[in-house]
Amino acid sequence: MVSDRLPAPRRGEWRSVVREREQSFEEYVRECANRKSRRRSQLVILPLGGVASRCGPMLGLLRDYGAIFFGLEARIADDLPLPDTAHRSPRDQHNSSMILDELAGRLADEALITLGITDADLFSRGTKYVFGEGSLERRVGICSLARLRTAAPALFLRRALKLMSHEAAHILSIPHCVQRRCLMQGANTLEESDRHPLEPCAEDLRKIRWNTGVDSAKRAAQLRVFYERIGWAGESGFRETDLG
Repeated sequence: MVSDRLPAPRRGEWRSVVREREQSFEEYVRECANRKSRRRSQLVILPLGGVASRCGPMLGLLRDYGAIFFGLEARIADDLPLPDTAHRSPRDQHNSSMILDELAGRLADEALITLGITDADLFSRGTKYVFGEGSLERRVGICSLARLRTAAPALFLRRALKLMSHEAAHILSIPHCVQRRCLMQGANTLEESDRHPLEPCAEDLRKIRWNTGVDSAKRAAQLRVFYERIGWAGESGFRETDLG
C-alpha cells in the first residue's frame, strides 16, 4: 500500500499554503461524524444540472468504482437541476457551498454518502474555482468534471475517479493527509492533483475499513478487475503502485 512519507512541499503546493494537522486513527475513531450503519449504508451518486444526459457512462463508472472502493451499495439517483441561487452570472460559475446547503435537505435516510456530480464550473467563497467540496458532518459533497477534461480519455477518467473518492472520503470524516503520498492529499492545481495516487495511504485505508467494514483483500482484487474492465494498463490510467 502507498505509504511513503512526503518531502517538503514545493512552492505553491497545497501544504505550502494551507497548514493542516495530521489526524491519527485513534482520533478518527473518536471524532468520526458519519459511520456506516444498518440504516445508512449506501453511496448515492446524484447527477446535477443535466449531467446524466451528457456523461451517463462516466456516472456508471463512478458508481461501480465507489462501490468497490468503499465496500458500499451504490446507486445513481435521478438528475436534479442546479439551484439558480447558486449561479453567479458574471463568472458563469456555481457556488459549491450553496449547492451543498440545498442538497443537505434532500438526503435519503439510507445514504451514508451523497455525492453530487456536475459538469458546471464551481467556486467557493474566496476561491477562483474548486474541483469539489465535501461536508464532514452533513453526509454530502459535490464534484465538478468541468476542469478535469483533457484530450486523453484515460486521464480524464482517472481524475474523475480520484476526485469522487477523495470527496466521498471527506464525507466519511477523513480530512486531508499531510504526511504520506495519499489520495487524501490536498491540491491547489490539477497538475498537483495528477501527482497524487488513486489509493489512500495505509492509515487512511484503515479508517475506511473501520468505517464501512470493507475487506482489504477483496477490495484490491475487485479494483484490479475494474481496471482490467476499463482497459487500463501502465501509464494509460492505472499504475501498479496505486495498489501497493
